[in-house]
Amino acid sequence: MEKEILEIVNQVKPDWSKDLIIRFLYIKLAPCFRRDLQYFLATEEEKYNQFSQGFINRFPNITCSTLADFYVDLFKDFGIYAKKIIANSAKIPLFALIVEGDYGFYFLDPINDLFSNQYGLKPYFFGIIPRYNTVKSNYPNLAHLSSEYICELDQELDIPEFLNQKFILLHENLAHRHKACQYFNLPISNKTDLRERKIELYNDEFINLGNVNGTYERTQLYQYLNDRIFNHGERHYTLIEIRGGFENPYVHFELKRRNADSIIYKEEQKDGKYILTKTL
Repeated sequence: MEKEILEIVNQVKPDWSKDLIIRFLYIKLAPCFRRDLQYFLATEEEKYNQFSQGFINRFPNITCSTLADFYVDLFKDFGIYAKKIIANSAKIPLFALIVEGDYGFYFLDPINDLFSNQYGLKPYFFGIIPRYNTVKSNYPNLAHLSSEYICELDQELDIPEFLNQKFILLHENLAHRHKACQYFNLPISNKTDLRERKIELYNDEFINLGNVNGTYERTQLYQYLNDRIFNHGERHYTLIEIRGGFENPYVHFELKRRNADSIIYKEEQKDGKYILTKTL
């Protein structure tokens, strides 16, 4: 993993502006990290103990705090000032970044953009004015980067077109039962087969896009797909969770049915690809 990071970092060109460097490293390094399951699968009491005693850096397994520390140190190597900040007033607060770019100080939230950056979605928490009152109060002069300017950065960096528009179009067709049944050539009343056909579509087209390798981030991937492709009722009868603890974690995907057993899928890897395998 450290080799992959070094290869990406070495792609930064000496004539790049601060904003190009910040944007490039923020997006391109995301696949090198995954959430630390020893923290994220812990109870709330155990999480608070880890926070109180100081987060253990289990790189490349990260928390919001250790990921922020990584970027602070990395940006420093490029002569870019960055600071880890407490973003909210929660008992266990969110740690994020402010970084000094070409047009002032920007807010970055790398852990909440981690999945988006890995999958190829537009990162939302980059150069925005966040909703957190703690940040607004402590850093009232943050710069807001326009969508047009960020697009210019992405074009200069040759970042591929984000997948958001693709899934907006899919949502318009597949998240509505009548349209989805027409798409899959199924009768309107066949709810179970419709959901299973959507899972087949996940396997065929969507679950191997991008570079999403952390188990926690894999659950976010399925939640994202469900939000775009399942309708409200289908989402209500779906369970996505991590099984196997932090030693042997895997994604458990369950389609619940009224008056019948659930249909269970387990995510596995085969020939370097992810696949949802029906187990029940």
